[in-house]
Amino acid sequence: MIGRLSFWNKDNNTSEVDCLGCRLVSGFGLIGIGFFLLAQAKRRSKPLENYTMKGLAAAVGALGVARLGNANFLKSSAEEEPEGTTPAQTVTKDHGFFARR
Repeated sequence: MIGRLSFWNKDNNTSEVDCLGCRLVSGFGLIGIGFFLLAQAKRRSKPLENYTMKGLAAAVGALGVARLGNANFLKSSAEEEPEGTTPAQTVTKDHGFFARR
């Protein structure tokens, strides 16, 4: 069943997955998590815990900013097949996962 779901997901990669609304929600969500981690870091009395939490807050905040900026390293890179090769399996519009039984 897992194999069928992962096969189905490969066929549904469109540009709509990375829409503006999705980037805004995830970007501001990550920035919010970064601020929460920063607030929690101030409560830590040990220096190692404090600096670790601040480092995590900075990393998560930077990922949020990168997500809002639509950074290239966050985009998935689809592997294209070399020319002259045939795909191992042809994909039809109706996948067997959705077939009625």
